[in-house]
Amino acid sequence: MDERLEHLKTLANIAREKYLEIKFSGKDLARKISRGAYGHQSSFMDIAVENSIIEHIENEDLPYNLFTEEAGKIDRGYKETIILDPIDGSYNAEHGIPFFSVSLAISKGSLSAVEVGLVKNIPQDVDYWAIKGEGAYKNGERIKTGSQTNLFVIYLGKNASEIAYRTAQKARRVRDLGCASLEMITVAEGIADLFMYHFKKRGALRIVDIAASTLIVREAGGMVLDENMKELEMKQDFSERKNVIAVSGSSVLEVLE
Repeated sequence: MDERLEHLKTLANIAREKYLEIKFSGKDLARKISRGAYGHQSSFMDIAVENSIIEHIENEDLPYNLFTEEAGKIDRGYKETIILDPIDGSYNAEHGIPFFSVSLAISKGSLSAVEVGLVKNIPQDVDYWAIKGEGAYKNGERIKTGSQTNLFVIYLGKNASEIAYRTAQKARRVRDLGCASLEMITVAEGIADLFMYHFKKRGALRIVDIAASTLIVREAGGMVLDENMKELEMKQDFSERKNVIAVSGSSVLEVLE
């Protein structure tokens, strides 16, 4: 087993334990206490979970730099960087909706350089992971994309583009679940045919949101593209946001024509 994957599993378990500790402490999970690296308001929950991960990395001197949603870039002098979203689907977590995750990916640079990725479904305590070139897994069982489930997972909030709404009209069933990393994984494990976050005025997602799940989808046999139907690539850059489309296979792209 790749030692890096074992490190990510440990960090994901720490994140879940910290979330549960906070949840049952009676503290206000949603209380905003600072601004994160992307300029958004960060909740007590986000900060506490991220700090628990950073503390473990530093105490154990794990050989990684960090690129995180809240703390930003932490250069520890290593070649590899953990790209971290401590709680993806924060609104769900703060309001008791059981669909949110911790997302961790190890990269030597950009999104295409991610070599190991893990997304933990925190409420269900389920791990999804991939190592580049070795396939995608759910709690140790191989997963693969399916075909023709006729379920699309599409963001349809106030920022959604006309393309998103038009695409939604072509599916038998549509879901909008509020956690991009886990929503992408519905494609990886053959539940959905298509995932789309497509905003009308700017890019929707950041590398911390989808670094791990992009590798998992690709290793499961799917495709992850940008709004121009090119293979998605992103830098470790806080200013960069992109619209993202994941599909189970090339045949699904016909609905976007």
